[in-house]
Formats: sequence, C-alpha cells, structure tokens
Amino acid sequence: MRILQISHNNHIVGGSDAVFMQTSALLRAAGHEVIPFCMQSPNNEPTPWADYFPRGADTRNARPRDGLRYFYNGEARRKLTRLLEEHGPVDLAHIHIYHGKQTPAILPVLRARAIPIIQSLHEYKLACPVYTMERNGQTCELCVTGSSLNGLRHRCKENSVLKSLVMVAEHKTARLLGDIRLIDRFLCVSAFQRQVMKRSGIASHKLATLHNFVDTDAIPFEAGHDGYLFYAGRIEELKGLPTLIDAVKGSRHRLLVAGTGSWVDTLKERISGAPNIEYLGFHTGSNLRRLMARAKALVIPSRWYENCPMSLLEAKAAGRPVVGADIGGIPELVRQGRDGFLFEPDSVTGLRAALEALQRADHATLSRNAREDAVTRFSKRAHLAALLGHYDEVTGVTVPAAVQLSPA
Repeated sequence: MRILQISHNNHIVGGSDAVFMQTSALLRAAGHEVIPFCMQSPNNEPTPWADYFPRGADTRNARPRDGLRYFYNGEARRKLTRLLEEHGPVDLAHIHIYHGKQTPAILPVLRARAIPIIQSLHEYKLACPVYTMERNGQTCELCVTGSSLNGLRHRCKENSVLKSLVMVAEHKTARLLGDIRLIDRFLCVSAFQRQVMKRSGIASHKLATLHNFVDTDAIPFEAGHDGYLFYAGRIEELKGLPTLIDAVKGSRHRLLVAGTGSWVDTLKERISGAPNIEYLGFHTGSNLRRLMARAKALVIPSRWYENCPMSLLEAKAAGRPVVGADIGGIPELVRQGRDGFLFEPDSVTGLRAALEALQRADHATLSRNAREDAVTRFSKRAHLAALLGHYDEVTGVTVPAAVQLSPA
C-alpha cells in the first residue's frame, strides 16, 4: 500500500510524535510505502518529501497571519494538493496530530480524491477544546456532553481568557470544516477514550480501539529486580504523586521517582526527611530503561484520565508488574492479580493495600505474566495485524500476508 502519514513533526518532541515515527517505521518494515506530510522544521529527520512540508502557525511569536494559519492553513492545502498531483495516487491517509498546524484545510483535498482517512487520537481534542479534560487541577467532563464554550467560561487554557477563546474558536471552526464529518475512522488508544468520544457525539461506527505498541523484541525480559518501586513521568499533582508519597513515606517500601514538571519543588519538600524515597531528576533513553528494568514494579498513581501510557507498556515488556490507579485506560492494561494491582485514585489506603498485595504475591509469576501480555497484546506484530485490519476495512483492499512484518 501507499500510505500518507500526516502529523505535526517529522521528529520526536512528544508521545504522539514517537507513535507517528514508530508507526511509519513499522509500516515500512512490512513492505509498505509511507509518505510523510509534516510541518517545516529544522529539527525534522531528513526526508525526500520535505519540499512539500508547509509552514505552520508560530504560536510563540504570533503575527496576524499566524492567527489565520492556526484556523485554516491554505499553504498546507496547496502543498498537499501538489504532492498528490505529482506523486499520487495513495491508498490511504493516516492522520495523527494536525489541528492548529495543517488544520482541517487538508481534509477536502483528500476527500476530492476519494482517499480514505483514518485518524489516531492521541488525546481528547475532539471532546475537549484544550485537549486534556482537566480544569484547575481536576478532571473535567463539561465539554464532553455540554457546550465547548465551557472552555472559555472556565478559562481552561492556562486560566487565560484570550488563550481559552482561541482554543474554543479553533475547536468550533475545525468542527465546521469537517474534523469529524470527513474522517472515516478514529482509532482510540483506549476503550475509555472511545467511550468519551462516543459520549461527545461521534458515531459508534466511526470509532475503534487500537492500543499503542512497544518493541518487545528490543526490550529484554528481566527476571530479577533490585527491590524498589519506580515512578517515571511528569512531576505534577494531577499525576497522583501526593497519594504515592503519602502511601510510601514511613513504610518498608523504597521508591525512586524520575521526571520533571511544575510540582518538583513541592515533591522535594514532601520527601524531605523520608530516607526511603529518592527523587532522581529527569532521565531518558538507556538510563530510564535501566531504572525501569530493575524495579520491582512501576507505580502509576494518576488521578487524571490516562489513556495508554507508554511507560506502562514498556514496563510490562521488561516483565515489571504495574500498580496503577483504576482510572482512564489504565485498568485495560493491568490485569488485577495477574500482572499487577489496581487501586482507587486518590486513595492512600487503597494504594497501600495494593502495595501489600504486591509484596505477598509471587513476583516471578507476575513478571512472566506481564511479559506475556505485552508480547500478546502490545507487540509490533499484534499492532501491525490490527492496524492493517483497519486499513483493509476502510479501503476494501486486503493486505497480503506476505508483506506483513516477518518474525524476528
């Protein structure tokens, strides 16, 4: 197949970029031709398609033309048209993140050529103008079944009337331009997210669940551990860190915390004098993987609607059990008592009980089960098979098994 992959960046800034890059690599490895259509950036990975990349709105040093581009990017429409005229046809367009950059201006270009469109949803943008479903440090669902004007009424974007107005206006403009109407299928990264989108008014037949994937071949299984609990992620109150600290402080458990965020100073104050809790600062790459691999368990205490945390999948691939809050997409990924334990969000008592259950359990069995589940449900091969099934359904073209990913 010839697949147009559309996203903001042809380099990795955040999680959605990583999924875009990894999906593109996965498809190429399976024998498909992938054409990227991203925004111009000096940080982009080299690609022969770069001449077709449009400019986007500069949201940091905005000028009047940036305001227009944020809502409707005419250059993106023209450059995509030229790309397809000079190098078309393509079998499918797979969109990741495009709001505010390419904008829905590109959708009629694809529709005019009868190109099926799939979009992977990496956040809650279609149900929440500010993407996050949070307000003043709390989860929020006002816009899911109510008016998106709630985003302006409650100044949901950084407590700013102007920024909130821009986000709400973009949300409404995108809806008028067809950001739901013109898409054939939305791939949600959790069943929880799928239900949110259904409640927000997207037709059920357009929604499917496809969890993220992890390269289980590249993550070795770790049978042993060094006895510590591990948290890796943003250092924010909404991530449930107060609950985690209160549950572990003064206990026999040892906790290592890695990451950065606005709550770092408070975190340091809260763990001062607690010899069993250590803040490691920000870690990435091989250092982070090593810390994860030697942990007794990964703890995800979030009070926010997590979708499909990559850290959780990577932990299970390494054979690490997970202790996670029963919220958002987390309970879809943790099998209670088999490869981890769930607890009620914000409950110190519940988290302590989950940690005691971990202490009593046969760790070797939990570890094997975690690895097995990662390979079965979240490996590259499992993801590719499911993804090609969605491509098949929206295009009507069956992908021959011969071009699918060969075993390692």
